[in-house]
Amino acid sequence: MIPPADIAAIAGMLRERDVMVLSDEIYSQLYYGAEAPASIASFPGMQEKTIILDGFSKTYAMTGWRLATA
Repeated sequence: MIPPADIAAIAGMLRERDVMVLSDEIYSQLYYGAEAPASIASFPGMQEKTIILDGFSKTYAMTGWRLATA
């Protein structure tokens, strides 16, 4: 897990640049400990610049299942 302070530093560098972030958060619901992993989209100015890749197959132990839209 990347420490929240490091993600905040990355967000600070990217906030003023014309760049999009693709954040793979497929395992975001599977963590051990009291603190959930931080998403870069939760930092100021980053929600509009972030595309989150997520799913439900890992979270609900349904690996191999697929859901798609056309």
